[in-house]
Amino acid sequence: MIGSPEINKVIRQILSHTLKENGFDKVNTRHNWGWHNHCTWVFDITAVGKNFSDVTGWSPMSVYVDLGIFYDFVPPKDGEIKIGTKNELIPKPHQCQLQKQLHCRLDQSIYTDKLNNPAEKKRNDIWWIEPNGSNIEEVINDIKQSFLSDGLGWLLKNTDLETAFKEIESEHDSFNKFYKARYFAEHLNDNFKFEKYSQLLEKEQKGIDGLFS
Repeated sequence: MIGSPEINKVIRQILSHTLKENGFDKVNTRHNWGWHNHCTWVFDITAVGKNFSDVTGWSPMSVYVDLGIFYDFVPPKDGEIKIGTKNELIPKPHQCQLQKQLHCRLDQSIYTDKLNNPAEKKRNDIWWIEPNGSNIEEVINDIKQSFLSDGLGWLLKNTDLETAFKEIESEHDSFNKFYKARYFAEHLNDNFKFEKYSQLLEKEQKGIDGLFS
């Protein structure tokens, strides 16, 4: 079975240089970051692993790709953000206030048709990697193209704080939305929306507290 070192070698050959050319300052094969004023870009490649493989039938080395933007004026809710040697923020994708997954554009039916679950057969958020590694170059090239045609534009668009704020405001009402929107409004000096989202956040928190009282 192909191992991570072999896959990582192909990632570095095909993808890493593209990330360096397009806004990523720290390129560590599967874990990559770029710093743009108040925004930290995240690009993460993760293998589905053995447990997921055992349950679903996807090959264990198959991967999914997470993008994220962490805004440094919004205090993290999910653990402390790791700090690099140069005092740079190194968030994980799930810690980012905006998140996105890249999607596979390859016809993977030759592999997924063998899966039992119809929902798994239709997934396009995972790239199948053959256990013998025969399709690695095809997979990494498709991840590269998905990043260039979809992911990069999303990162650039939401590095504009006003645009990102609108994206957050379009989310379904929730504690998480109100929390992020409050800090965005404060940072952008929008006093009306700061008061609005502060009140909504307080109301939502009281509702949550009431469930556990």
